[in-house]
Amino acid sequence: MKELVFLGAGKFALEVARYVADASAAGPETYRIVRYAVVDGETAHAPAELCTGLDEVVWEPGTPVVLAVSDTAVRRRLIDEVVVKHGLAAENVVHPASRVDPAALTGVGNVIGPDNYLGVNVSLGDFNVLNYLSSVGHHSRLGSNNFLAPNFHCGNSVEVGDDNFFGLACTVAPEVVIGSDCRFQAGLGLFENAASGLTYLAPSRIKTIKSL
Repeated sequence: MKELVFLGAGKFALEVARYVADASAAGPETYRIVRYAVVDGETAHAPAELCTGLDEVVWEPGTPVVLAVSDTAVRRRLIDEVVVKHGLAAENVVHPASRVDPAALTGVGNVIGPDNYLGVNVSLGDFNVLNYLSSVGHHSRLGSNNFLAPNFHCGNSVEVGDDNFFGLACTVAPEVVIGSDCRFQAGLGLFENAASGLTYLAPSRIKTIKSL
């Protein structure tokens, strides 16, 4: 049984813990979460007896860890200042209800929840998150530290850079190229390339009209 330390102890960490439990039950690898490292500024929701402040942890090189926070900026800081700095072993977590070829996971630290589909010759770098009910079209490539909220879908041959956050139910057309450090509003449809460092919003918004 592999003992895991979670980086993060908030609500999203509990979601990822369920993925780990389901993966462990399906085998062949089994896991046990032995500690949740509470990140500064987050409210801990993990079992109190397993929680330790991040600054209090004495890291041993090679410790198996799972990155379990959702904010891409915080994730990047933890990757650089904790995982890489201390030589930790970031685990790929793949829910057994998802269709993911092992060859698609070219990097480490990816978290893939239930009911996701990765097409043929898809490539994922490091520390990407696919929540659930999402698909990545064949021959597409994701870089590092991209967070895909539920119901993300992209067509074939899409290129995604690093450190992007996609809100609920985003859709990306085939062969679109997306840069890095972007945020995409929930429900957005992308049909053109997206430059780096920008926030993308849908032009329409909900308005209310009083009924007569």
